[in-house]
Amino acid sequence: MSPKQFFHFRNISLKTRLSLAVALLFVLALGLLSALAISVFEKTLEKVIEARQSTLIANMADEVDQKINLRRTALTRLAHDIGAAELDKDQLQDYLGQFHSLDGLFDNFSIVDLNGDQLANMDSPETRGKINVANRDYFKAAVKQYQAVISAPLKSGLTGRPLVLMSAPIFNTRGSLLFVLLGTIELTHDSFLSELSNAKIGETGYFYVLTAKGSFVSHPDQSWILKNLSELPAQGGIPAQVLQQAEGTTTSGKGGNDEAILSYRHLKSVDWIVAAVYPKREAFSTIADVRNHAIVASIALLLGLLLLTWWFMYWQLSPLQKLRDKVNNAEAEPDLAEADTSYHKDEIGDLAKAFDDAMRKRRAAELALSNSENNLRLIADNMSAFIGYIDKHERYTFANKKIEHLFGIPAHQVIGRAVQDIAGTPFYLQTQPYIARVMTGLWTRFERRAERKGVLEWDRVTYVPDVSRDGEVLGFFVLVEDITDFKRIQTDLMLSEKRILTITDNIPAMIAYVDAHERYQFCNRYSRMMSGVDQAEIVGKTVKEVFGDEPYLELKEKIHRALNGEAVSFERFATERGLYKHLQYEYVPDVNTEGETLGFYAMIIDVSDRKEAELKLQASEGLLRTIADNIPAFVSFIDTDNHFQFVNRPYETWFNLPLVAIRGRALSSLLSGDLLELHQTHFMYALSGERTEFEIEIEIAGVLGHYHATYVPQFNDVGKVIGVNSLINDVSDAKAVEKQLLALARFDSLTALPNRNQLDERMEQASARSQRTGRLMAIMFLDIDHFKDINDNLGHHAGDEVLKEFASRLKSCIRQTDLVGRLGGDEFVIILEGLNAHAEAELVAGKIIQAMTVPVIAEGQPHMITASIGIAICGEKKHSGEQMLKKADEALYLVKKAGRNNFKVLQMD
Repeated sequence: MSPKQFFHFRNISLKTRLSLAVALLFVLALGLLSALAISVFEKTLEKVIEARQSTLIANMADEVDQKINLRRTALTRLAHDIGAAELDKDQLQDYLGQFHSLDGLFDNFSIVDLNGDQLANMDSPETRGKINVANRDYFKAAVKQYQAVISAPLKSGLTGRPLVLMSAPIFNTRGSLLFVLLGTIELTHDSFLSELSNAKIGETGYFYVLTAKGSFVSHPDQSWILKNLSELPAQGGIPAQVLQQAEGTTTSGKGGNDEAILSYRHLKSVDWIVAAVYPKREAFSTIADVRNHAIVASIALLLGLLLLTWWFMYWQLSPLQKLRDKVNNAEAEPDLAEADTSYHKDEIGDLAKAFDDAMRKRRAAELALSNSENNLRLIADNMSAFIGYIDKHERYTFANKKIEHLFGIPAHQVIGRAVQDIAGTPFYLQTQPYIARVMTGLWTRFERRAERKGVLEWDRVTYVPDVSRDGEVLGFFVLVEDITDFKRIQTDLMLSEKRILTITDNIPAMIAYVDAHERYQFCNRYSRMMSGVDQAEIVGKTVKEVFGDEPYLELKEKIHRALNGEAVSFERFATERGLYKHLQYEYVPDVNTEGETLGFYAMIIDVSDRKEAELKLQASEGLLRTIADNIPAFVSFIDTDNHFQFVNRPYETWFNLPLVAIRGRALSSLLSGDLLELHQTHFMYALSGERTEFEIEIEIAGVLGHYHATYVPQFNDVGKVIGVNSLINDVSDAKAVEKQLLALARFDSLTALPNRNQLDERMEQASARSQRTGRLMAIMFLDIDHFKDINDNLGHHAGDEVLKEFASRLKSCIRQTDLVGRLGGDEFVIILEGLNAHAEAELVAGKIIQAMTVPVIAEGQPHMITASIGIAICGEKKHSGEQMLKKADEALYLVKKAGRNNFKVLQMD
């Protein structure tokens, strides 16, 4: 029975089919009993023939596999030899002509470049440059798979004869793909395939070879070669299972004299099938007549039993007909499965009950899946970043709500639309190279700058490819993060580094960094004046290479101490390169968090002038010391090399060092961080002849205090600045008073909440953040209902207690990121930021109303209070804090008009 006839049979009702089946089984059983001897003999003979033929086709398939593998190996070896020879294109033809010894395996060889152009042809050199195979599958497969492949059968463009081609990639010794080697096997020429088609099984049996797609590679009738089964009437009598199964034995033909035993087996080396055909008329000619008589008898019995069996099956299968109706109507009437149905106590009843149970489970699973999808959507929509999925056709199949901030289009309007349609052509053209990259399977990340609602924002975009198991890119996931704040911090950091470099270049000292290998990795502009070597020539050289052998021997021990983690400070008289100066050295080790010394920072200062000044200072230092040590301030003199030449006794408390250890030391060895940078700045001002003042916080003896510093330049007789006089006074008490006054100006003295001044600032800041992030914000205007009655009846002291308790409860109802403040009297304001929906503001208002249901204790007595709340919510448009406060006041008025003790929400226009 053909597949088409089989499906027509399936369209007959089940009871009719069962009736036919029972009748046929009965007739067959009777026929088997009446002709057992003939049947046993026929089956035994058929199994023997099939076994013999299966063994024959297995041996033949193994032989063909060996011959194909032999040719593939030979072709691969030849490709390797050509690649190893490192030949130019012009040498390929002569080199290929040396391999006529392989004519027994291939009919011809040719070589093509990676564009498919023929560079050499062993038998037809005149065709070089005239043939291109770039669009041929065997060429593409060899280039893509980097291994030898065999083509489907095809017709030669030169000879018109059918053939197959083996192609193998040619690599050079560095592994780069250079050319593709092609080996030709003609299918009608003397070859192992033509030998196979000429072989015989018995008198009329034969062999053939076809591809898994149904194209003939070899056949005794050469007109069939290159034809496909679909081109032949009824597929040439070859069953479809030959193309689908690895091996087996079946029956082919259209019946009658065309019927034959067909054994087949798929080759291991190539996607081909070797088949053997043995006509049944030759194999079973001796028992054909007996079998025909048995068939006639069976048909006669079948017709007699068919009617009786059909009636019996109709009666038995009526419950199954009802079950079929229920299955067909399951989608339209799903509640049928929920009905309390009685079931027959047989297999059909069990089947009906199992169907109803399965439908109930399916409905439960569909409901659970729907809930899970809703939960995932809620999570994605509340993330601060945009998440989406774009398929291989560059169309959105998923997007969370953040896309509305990016492109101004709601998420539900994006699904199914192209990226270019959503983003616009200019924006898409900037993004398209990254889309092309991720569609090749590569994880892609980039940053971009975009203007949204008049505000420039930075995005970090990540594309992650969605790759199937077979390596196909189905689309990609999209993550877009707002990195505007990060970029601002990065810019500030670059400016800070630039300022530090400017400072170091303008310090009159050699400042450098030396790594653990004693090589300079950084030096400032002043280094040339100290070393006599240009700044660019110092970096990368060792200390020994820069200063020479003798100076290095003097510095070696100090360098090693610094590289061992010790801060080193010393002076030496330098004579190299004609300096003849006193130099002050400061080595500060660079130690990482693991305690490893990575190098050290070096500062070298010319202290020659200081040495001369020291003698002069010694004469007057005694008198100055007596006076200065008794002044309640830090008094010092700093020379032009930034060394303390005089300090009074309070410095001992500051640095926790004796005066002798402080005097003569560089301030860079005593100060650090912001304090050192601030000192350096004002010290340079003073050295330029300007009086300068500044304030800073300093921790002295474990106490953090506020100090006011004054730097006054010290001039010599000719008006040259020779140092800086420093006076540092403790102004902590004055600053404490100043902070108290500032707090009074920004905080309410009764409730300690922010007052109107601070509220105005915070509302404007919150409005700006809301516009930048695209999140909602709300202003809540509150007052205490009938508060005047509390003041009038209980007194202002009781009113103050109520206000403080009211403020405390308000703070307990909001998040740490929100702000509550007092405008005055019983009026309060709350700022809510980062809202996702109006309901969040309403939730806070409800909490406040609920919090006021607990009595307030004032003057020792409980008192019930209520609150009225007006709420203004700002969406996409920008509104000032004053505008939102006015809108909240309008809402408060509506609440009071409606009876108080409630809240009202108004949306900004």
